[in-house]
Amino acid sequence: MKKNIFILILALCCCSASFAQKKTSKNTKTVEISIPGYCCKGLNATIEKTLAYERGVVDWTLHQEKKTVSVVYREGKTDPVKIERALAANGVRTANQTPNPRAIEKLPACCQPAARGEASCNKM
Repeated sequence: MKKNIFILILALCCCSASFAQKKTSKNTKTVEISIPGYCCKGLNATIEKTLAYERGVVDWTLHQEKKTVSVVYREGKTDPVKIERALAANGVRTANQTPNPRAIEKLPACCQPAARGEASCNKM
């Protein structure tokens, strides 16, 4: 009896996992955001955390060599300006937004001058 219950629970878990796949909506758009303040991999965690918590962002890809991030977002939930504002609020300098000075202080020390626009680091 216990064996049958275990098999039933295992089957239900497998079925529910198959339905938990990421669904892409028809109203998604992709935007490429320039990040001239990107200096090294130390900034990756900040960018990823910001985009993970931004409402409407579905997926993103960071292009370190081009200093850009491609963001897939839901059109009704957010827009490129809101995404850039969220990045700037966390200390990331984008092409159209200046970062929050308090948030810059929380970035790794090597990334702070680039976020302020003073210089770019060569740690890439």
